Amino acid sequence: MTTTAIGVKTRIADVLNIPADRVSEEISLKDLVSDSFLLVEMAIELQEDFQVRFSQEDLKVVHTVQDLIALIEIKLSSK
Repeated sequence: MTTTAIGVKTRIADVLNIPADRVSEEISLKDLVSDSFLLVEMAIELQEDFQVRFSQEDLKVVHTVQDLIALIEIKLSSK
């Protein structure tokens, strides 16, 4: 597991107030986050943690935790 993956899973767990081991890379964000406000908060927190910015188009293709990790890794590599 990459440092990015660990950071993403930890932040998601913090925002949702759940144990980090409940955040698997394969889980759908819709299954994990039922409240759209929490989803926005999670995106903001991740942008701050990793110093990246997500566009609306970026977020349209993110469906799983793994998709989110991959997006952040792409953003980091293009810095």
